[in-house]
Amino acid sequence: MNKKMTWSSLALIFCIVLFAAGCSNAADTKETQSASNPASGSTAPAASEQSSEEAANYENGLPKNEEVTLKVGLLESGYGREWFDYAVKLFTEKYPNVKFDIKASPKIADLISTKASAGNDDDMFDLFYGVPWAEYVNANKLEPVTDIFDMSPDDVPGRKLNDLIVPGFNDPEKYYKNNAWVFPIANYIGGMFFDQKLFDENGWNKNPKTYDEFIQLCEAIKSKGIDPIVYAGLYNYAQFAFDTKVFEIADDSGNKDFRNNFEYYNGPQNTTPENIEVYKRLYDMGKKGYISKKSVGMDHTQSQMLALQHKAAMVPSGDWIENEMKEAAPDDFQWGYMAVPFTNNSNVPIYITNGLSYSFELWAAKPELNKKWAKQFLRSLMSNEVQQILVEKGGALPLRIDYLDDPARADNMKPLQKSIATYLKDNNVVLELKNRKIELTHPDFAASLKVIVDNMALVLTGQEEPEPILQDAEKLLQNAIANDKKAQNKE
Repeated sequence: MNKKMTWSSLALIFCIVLFAAGCSNAADTKETQSASNPASGSTAPAASEQSSEEAANYENGLPKNEEVTLKVGLLESGYGREWFDYAVKLFTEKYPNVKFDIKASPKIADLISTKASAGNDDDMFDLFYGVPWAEYVNANKLEPVTDIFDMSPDDVPGRKLNDLIVPGFNDPEKYYKNNAWVFPIANYIGGMFFDQKLFDENGWNKNPKTYDEFIQLCEAIKSKGIDPIVYAGLYNYAQFAFDTKVFEIADDSGNKDFRNNFEYYNGPQNTTPENIEVYKRLYDMGKKGYISKKSVGMDHTQSQMLALQHKAAMVPSGDWIENEMKEAAPDDFQWGYMAVPFTNNSNVPIYITNGLSYSFELWAAKPELNKKWAKQFLRSLMSNEVQQILVEKGGALPLRIDYLDDPARADNMKPLQKSIATYLKDNNVVLELKNRKIELTHPDFAASLKVIVDNMALVLTGQEEPEPILQDAEKLLQNAIANDKKAQNKE
């Protein structure tokens, strides 16, 4: 399945979904009629039995009189937690027998790992922010969430969630061991973020259409004594602007095998001609002073502060940046967005880093009733009412494809969200999920990523040649691929 997703294709998909929903509703009606007229020889429950069951259970079939407490490991991130607290309030008002015990932390992943290692299932969270999951799946520690996608949100009872979320976030072709293990909540857009007022005052190009135009922009910014780009070198935040550029290079060169090789880890990955070309260009940008040397050793908030102070013009990040930096931003600062074109070919779309900014997993060794209620709660997070709070209070982009059907919701989007929406409308883009068809669990996979993160700041600031580092990372990656394939063949 091709993972390229354009906004025009989203419109087509939405029309198809609407048509399919009509068919689905008709089928649901037939099923309801069949259920109310059981076949000859079957015995329908007496009216008194039905009313008794209805009195004891909610519409979702779960009991009203059994109290359940769901322990939640919540990531306290740039989106904040106001949206989550609102969702809990709505849910508990509807289902008062369900209680929540919430632990929120920016380091929740560390706490989850500690609890998992301790082996005390009672103390473990019922549901928690989506941490790297393959290891837990292989240890039979996670509960599949596949069935949630077949449920319907409260606001569209006749439609399945799988038909209402942005395509690509529940891809059966990417299922691991025939199941989905991570439930998505919010979608993000990566790229370059800047102050629109600063750009307007200097007459800088807010929408470069080609690679050459972007380089000209960097030169114009540098001529004013301002660093064109600064980023979080500690965490390799440059990936949010440049991670998908290999697909542009591959498109431009006509490499039809690139995506398949990427998805299945066929052949070289870090040392493909496309990837080497991307890092050569970044190295060259660093040597020319377009990427600030201050990036080395900086975290995300430090680098973003330089953009707020106009000591740098652009900072790579995700669309949560406006909410994350709202307390520090000057009153007249207006976030803007652009992606970075990496070819001069107008027929090649600009690939934008796109993915999950928030997701949840379920712990398997919990009572069945807890897991059922946890799934009902996750289902509720996909209502447009909750999505709207996440958009307006958290600064996220919605995951529901019908979110913008309501003009009021569209009007309430924040300046940065509107800037992103305008950019996506005015440019030929692909929202690139970078889905892989294979999950790697061998330790050398993580080690190969660490080589990139630990050394790329020196590459991007023009202080180290990229190829030796990419080769070191490739050796580790290929060893992980070989060992994981051996392990899979033994299963």
